[in-house]
Amino acid sequence: MWCWLITELLLFGGLLLVATVLRVLHPASVSAAATHLKFWIGASNTVVLICSSLTMSGAINASRLGLQTLMVRCMLATGGLGSVFLLLKAYEYYRDYQEHMVPFLDWRPYALPHDHASRLFINDYFAATGLHGVHLITGIAILLVLTRQASRAGYLSLHQNRIEIFGLYWHFIDLVWIIVFPTLYLVNRG
Repeated sequence: MWCWLITELLLFGGLLLVATVLRVLHPASVSAAATHLKFWIGASNTVVLICSSLTMSGAINASRLGLQTLMVRCMLATGGLGSVFLLLKAYEYYRDYQEHMVPFLDWRPYALPHDHASRLFINDYFAATGLHGVHLITGIAILLVLTRQASRAGYLSLHQNRIEIFGLYWHFIDLVWIIVFPTLYLVNRG
C-alpha cells in the first residue's frame, strides 16, 4: 500500500508542479483564471475532508479496541462526509460549466482570459480535482464494501488490519486535497 500511495503522490505532484510553474511563468494569466475558481466550495470541502479523516481515525481506533459498532458508525460517517465532498464538487463543476470553463464541453474564449496559460491552468485544475474525485469515489465504494464486511460478527478478530490499511488510503485522499486546495485555490488568487 505504501508503494502505491507514493506513486499516486508522484502523479498528483506532477499536476501540482504544472500549476506552480504556470504561476511562476505567467502570474497574471493564472491569477485571472484562478479568480473563477469557487473558493468557498474548495474551503468547505477542505473542512469536510478533515472531518472525514477524524471519523476514519475514530474507526481505526475503535477497531483496535474491538468496538465493532462504533467502528461501523465511524466508517459510515466517513463515507457520508466523502459523499458530501462529491456533491459540493459536482455543484462546483456545474457552476464551472455555466461559466463556460469546462474544457472540451463548453469552452468559450470570453469566459476566461484568452491565452494558453489560463487554459492550461484550468485544464490542470480539472485534471487534478477530477483525478482526486475518482480516488474519492473509489474510496467510498471500497469503504462501503468494507463496512458491510466489518459489520459481521467476528470480523475484527480476523481482519482488523484491513481497517488500518484502508485508513492509509483514506488519509492519502485527504492529504492530496490539503495540498491541492492551497496550490490551486489560494496561491494563485494573486
